[in-house]
Amino acid sequence: MAVIDQTIPYSADDPSTLTQFDAVIDQYLTYSTTTMSTLEQIQAQDPNFVMGHVFRGYQLKSASDPRFLGAIDQSLSAARAAGGTAREQQHIEALAAWRHDDTRTVTAILDQILINDPSDLIALKAANHLHFYRGDVARMRDSVARSLPHFPQDHPWRSFVLGMLSFGHEECGDYSDALACGEAAVAAEPMDMWAAHAVGHVHEMQKNYSAGIEWLEQCDRHWDQTNNFRNHLIWHKALMFIGQNRLSEALHLYDQELTDCLSDDFYLDVCNAASLLWRLEMKGIDVGDRWFALTDFQHRTTDQELLFIALHYLMVQARTTGKAADPALIAPFELWSDGSMEQAKLCQRIGTDLASGIIHIASEEPAVGVHYLQKALPELQSLGGSHAQRALFTDFIQHYA
Repeated sequence: MAVIDQTIPYSADDPSTLTQFDAVIDQYLTYSTTTMSTLEQIQAQDPNFVMGHVFRGYQLKSASDPRFLGAIDQSLSAARAAGGTAREQQHIEALAAWRHDDTRTVTAILDQILINDPSDLIALKAANHLHFYRGDVARMRDSVARSLPHFPQDHPWRSFVLGMLSFGHEECGDYSDALACGEAAVAAEPMDMWAAHAVGHVHEMQKNYSAGIEWLEQCDRHWDQTNNFRNHLIWHKALMFIGQNRLSEALHLYDQELTDCLSDDFYLDVCNAASLLWRLEMKGIDVGDRWFALTDFQHRTTDQELLFIALHYLMVQARTTGKAADPALIAPFELWSDGSMEQAKLCQRIGTDLASGIIHIASEEPAVGVHYLQKALPELQSLGGSHAQRALFTDFIQHYA
């Protein structure tokens, strides 16, 4: 029996589909570069496999790239045409809501799925992603904590759930629990980068930089065939170098490890790059023309996917536009803030202030920039991302005040 449907079965025309889909989930959990191509092979042989279409849609939407909306629509249409069980219909409606950026509805549907089947790993991972980018760290931790007991000790994916719980504990400040869960998860599966990431966060937040660097270097030996998430772990290593005032080593790591990947046009790589360059500049490092290597991506401030991401694309624009504040830079955020969905409302509450702060600081008007950033500070956690990522904004305030 396939692992994926041990509690509530999924529907498939081909009896071998679900066993093959197990391999897709294995690849997904270990950040393989072949996850989507393996899924395509399964869908070709079983086009009515509903969860294959839904899973594809979830993966495309989590990439936060509006260029994928057409492909997501194709997945939705194919899933709806295939029908499926009541649980699969809930997944389809969750994907439909997410496609239209109705994240409140998505999380509500996923929560209901997890009430009925706490071991639905696809729902759990999708909910975890959304809680993370909504800044709802308590729900991120608690939903995983509720699900973990429903994964037996011998379940092949239990350790990955434990790794998810580790990160939830870390973001809630429960560092001892985070270390225990994360180290156990990595010991069970060295390819679990999310668990390794959680442990790295603990060391970073506690300023145990030597331990954090050693941990990441030890784990990295297993990650030769993984996707772009590995770059984010290298970014964390660079931050720890900065924490040790090893600034030239951080810049060298940027040049050697975090630039070639930019051609993939994946949002997290650009977020890593923009954040690291600005942190180095605040430490007095001349980064030369490195900002201009990022200009191919600056237009993505208009994506209107996640405010956290758009602000990082704005950093590139602001640092390459020139000294005078360009009023055109704030326009996408003002337009976005007129919308009705959750991220648009977030943009209205804090997004335009954060964007204005970035623009004015880059335009050598630091006092004005800090004023805008301080206005957004009380709600900064709702921006999403991790404590380590959001620290850039408090660093701005401290440095430019």
